[in-house]
Amino acid sequence: MATSLRRTILLTVVAGTLLLVAACTSGDDADQPDPGATPGTVATTTSTEATPTTAPATSTTEVESAVLWSDVTSAAIGKTGAWSNKVDLADIDGDGDVDLLFADGGQYDTPGSPVVNQIWINDGNAVFEDRSIDVLGDSGDLARVIKARDLNGDGVVDIVVGTTYETQSRLFLGQGGLQFEEVTATHLPQVEASVGDLEIGDVDGDGDLDLILADWGPGNPMTNEGSALLLWLNDGTGRFEDVSATQIPQVPVKFSWELEFVDVDNDYDLDIVVSCKQCQGSFLYHNDGSGFFTDATDQMPQFDNNYDFEPIDLNGDGFLDLITINDGPSLKERIFLGDGQGGFIDATEELWPADANRGGLDDNMIVVLDYDSDGDPDFLIGSLSGPDRLMVNDGTGLLSMISGGVFGGSRTPGTLGIAVSDLNGDNKLDVVQSQGEAASDNRVYLGDAIEPDTAPPVISGVVDLNGWIHARVHDNKSPTAPQDWQQVFVTGQGSEVEMQWYGEYLWRAQVPAAGEYQVCAIDAAGNQSCSEAIAAQPTT
Repeated sequence: MATSLRRTILLTVVAGTLLLVAACTSGDDADQPDPGATPGTVATTTSTEATPTTAPATSTTEVESAVLWSDVTSAAIGKTGAWSNKVDLADIDGDGDVDLLFADGGQYDTPGSPVVNQIWINDGNAVFEDRSIDVLGDSGDLARVIKARDLNGDGVVDIVVGTTYETQSRLFLGQGGLQFEEVTATHLPQVEASVGDLEIGDVDGDGDLDLILADWGPGNPMTNEGSALLLWLNDGTGRFEDVSATQIPQVPVKFSWELEFVDVDNDYDLDIVVSCKQCQGSFLYHNDGSGFFTDATDQMPQFDNNYDFEPIDLNGDGFLDLITINDGPSLKERIFLGDGQGGFIDATEELWPADANRGGLDDNMIVVLDYDSDGDPDFLIGSLSGPDRLMVNDGTGLLSMISGGVFGGSRTPGTLGIAVSDLNGDNKLDVVQSQGEAASDNRVYLGDAIEPDTAPPVISGVVDLNGWIHARVHDNKSPTAPQDWQQVFVTGQGSEVEMQWYGEYLWRAQVPAAGEYQVCAIDAAGNQSCSEAIAAQPTT
């Protein structure tokens, strides 16, 4: 069987001495995309299971001298200046390129002054025009999070804004182009909350997208008692009902910066993981499939001061894992591997070399990407006090760190949010950062020196549930977004059915007739993969 060689430079600590050594690693060409391939690769995916790693990770740090992402902020958006919290990337005007949305306003643990959130419209070449007031009006917010998805099923992107310090979150329904109508008063529960984060997904299986929100509670989030999560169910038209009191555990969560939908037990409904900065640990809630959640926190490793979770199948065993930020008194990142039983185990020592995870830095957020297009998930860490940096996966979950400055331009002293997408149509993932706390402008970087995307999409867990085929489909990128895909579909029996995303990396479609079907996906770069065929039987 043919093998490929990848030459890397390694820094290895031996008996306290720093040695510079050259090493070659081999990989199986059948498992790794050809680095010389052009976009449009077609692959058939099969279920594989990685061998668990049991020995501690070796003390090895990968070094890369070249800048991978060039700073084009000046030409892309210029000086922004505002305190930005999180960033989302979406095609909000429907012209086929990716626009920028920044959630602005507020300070760390005090309200600050309301400001208008930022909307930047792409000309297709990663040069953006500020259209914030045109889209959102001139009313300011204390916003922590902004997200764009089609919430009323009309095929047009909508915008939801989560606001802090006991203010009303907001909803804008897209009318096409850059026309948005604010429907907060008629479509959202009238709740003055302190929303630290929100996620979108279908929690009750009724075919529309619901909202889960982390509420800090009234007062100073560093000293108050926190609050239970908010669960708002969609009626299918973008009108939401608050069912928090009856369907979410009434457990106060103190100062949550991040929550995620994660199907932890592979039963094809959306469970929830919740970070907590001021708690003894984070939280895990299991979904019964109809949107009622129970507390399963005892199946989650517990560390205080957690800022962020990012779910991805890091070791290729078919279960989602979590990468965490700033856990415990040492402020270290951690890897929680999905245990296949609805919980997680801490595998940090085995998978994350100690010299690449020293702790003590004020890191804030993680975003997953396959930077080298080798078919496994790597990730970027956005940091407030330290350097933003890149962790590289060897395909089994074992990590190494690329240091030496992967981002061009000046230092980023306040990275609170980080997101990736192809901003200029060259099939390379670019990076956008929201900057807050420290005075700095938001940043835009183009991935000039990274590999173009030649890796086929990842399809796993294909199953028929009462005539509905479900699958986990992603491109080793978080979160998955509409602009990542040309098509995700089910094919068989002479028919082709578009699949519907319903949260996390999960997709579903109803089959028209009994028979064998495949799930296929074509990513934005034209790379395609299809699952093995499974038998499906519609319900009668």
